[in-house]
Amino acid sequence: MTTLTVEIDKERDLPALQALLSRMGLKFRLADEDWGDLSETEIEGIKDGLEDVAAGRTLSHDEVIARINKKLYR
Repeated sequence: MTTLTVEIDKERDLPALQALLSRMGLKFRLADEDWGDLSETEIEGIKDGLEDVAAGRTLSHDEVIARINKKLYR
């Protein structure tokens, strides 16, 4: 399998390109330029993490190390 990356004007070129690739029987997927080649699962994981940060559901480095040490040295 070979991957081809093409930069296009999404509004102007995308419909024609999708039609052409479909007629040729080629599989394709769109990679949003903000997320590069990340999978949907990876993107959702990042978004979930950003929501956690915004909601204050995070631990500092020191808190994580303290928890790990507590479990290791019980």
